[in-house]
Formats: sequence, structure tokens, C-alpha cells
Amino acid sequence: MTETSQSFARISATSPLPTHLRGGVVAIGNFDGVHRGHQAVLERALAEARRRGAPAMVLSFEPHPRKVFRPEVPL
Repeated sequence: MTETSQSFARISATSPLPTHLRGGVVAIGNFDGVHRGHQAVLERALAEARRRGAPAMVLSFEPHPRKVFRPEVPL
């Protein structure tokens, strides 16, 4: 499933990556809140995407990876 707004598209794991996004720069993380560390990662990915003339993307996870790998540890 793909949801699109002006500059945001949500693509599920079962959907193929649209052709226009291939070759893009991806920031990977669990962006559960955008604190300074997350901002730095996102800004770096965006700067690299601009430098390459490529799309910038974010790969995040749902559910949180800890729920999968360490379900006994509360979030």
C-alpha cells in the first residue's frame, strides 16, 4: 500500500519501491521521536540526497524492534 501527500509517501513492506525512488538516499532508524540525534541523521541524508540529485527517504520500523527482539523489556 502506498499513501502519498505533497512530499510524503508511506510505502508498506509488501509494496514494491516506486521506480522514481530507486537510487535514493535512505536514513534508517527507529524514529520514535525526532530529537537532536535523529535530526542530525535526517539532515545528513537530505544533504547527501541533494548532493546526488536523488530522493531522500526514511526507513523506520513498526512495531519497535525491541518488541520483536526483546519483548520482555518495556519500551
